[in-house]
Amino acid sequence: MHSVKVTTLSDIAERLGTSVNTVSRALRDCADIGVEMKSKVRQAAAEMGYRPSRVAAFMRTKKSNVIAVVISSLYNPFFSIVLDRVFKRFDLQNYTPLIIVRKGCDLSVDDVLYCVQNGASGILTFIDLEDETVDYCAANGFPLLLCGSSSKDERVSVVCADDRLCGELVAQEAIRQGVTRPCYINGSESAINTMRREGFATVLREARLDCDNYCFDYEHRSECVQNLKERILENGNDFVFCFNDEIAMAMLKIFEDNAKMRSSIFGIDGISKYLSYLIQVNSVGVDLEDMADRCAQILINRIESDDRSSIREILPPSLFRING
Repeated sequence: MHSVKVTTLSDIAERLGTSVNTVSRALRDCADIGVEMKSKVRQAAAEMGYRPSRVAAFMRTKKSNVIAVVISSLYNPFFSIVLDRVFKRFDLQNYTPLIIVRKGCDLSVDDVLYCVQNGASGILTFIDLEDETVDYCAANGFPLLLCGSSSKDERVSVVCADDRLCGELVAQEAIRQGVTRPCYINGSESAINTMRREGFATVLREARLDCDNYCFDYEHRSECVQNLKERILENGNDFVFCFNDEIAMAMLKIFEDNAKMRSSIFGIDGISKYLSYLIQVNSVGVDLEDMADRCAQILINRIESDDRSSIREILPPSLFRING
């Protein structure tokens, strides 16, 4: 993996042949530092890609009771279920959430800096991190936890379901139903999507079944589900596995006049167990409340201690059928 060097005050001081204290005071525009030195320090900082380590200040003072929470959507009820539980845990331990929505991209260093500049002492994220962000957080010892999906970088602490096993369990259910042409509807391209799809496809291949693959367009939902229905009917797909329950519910709605398809559409997350007013859909997943509790407690422990070792809790999923 490409390693990104984090520029420190010491690096700038060494380049200019001065002290760290002089560099620090120059960047803070202190009156006892001359105009020429301030100019040299700022120029060197810009050229070396220096970013102020507000993280270090928060870690020293331990004064912030704010935890940033980064999600990718306000539409998916998965976040409502998990965050309701997480926020209760935060409140019990006197922490306040700062909610940030980031769509279609991994968490960047600028995102982390934004959280810190707004008082966050840690981050609970539901989206993976850019390589540079992992390097930055590791270098600064910043408490961060990824919830709901595994990271491509093993240095990132995670609590999530076994996504490959989710796909395998649904494939076993499809085989049990005696299907002949299953399909998978992809979400956004990501490691979590790949693992779910590959777990599903691998078990099907062992049973000598092919799997058609389609893509869900979050930006054009109505048009997308209609197009998907037409393609599924045209190709004779008799089992539909979706990246998550959000997509599965949309497909169940478009197939509501087809009783046979109702038992053959599966999602991931099991949100129907928690929100009874939603469309009931077959699913696979873990206990979301238990996962939320673990995420909140682990992150708070990391904020309040010096332990920065990687934590990876991969939880075993189970099937949830609407007909029992």
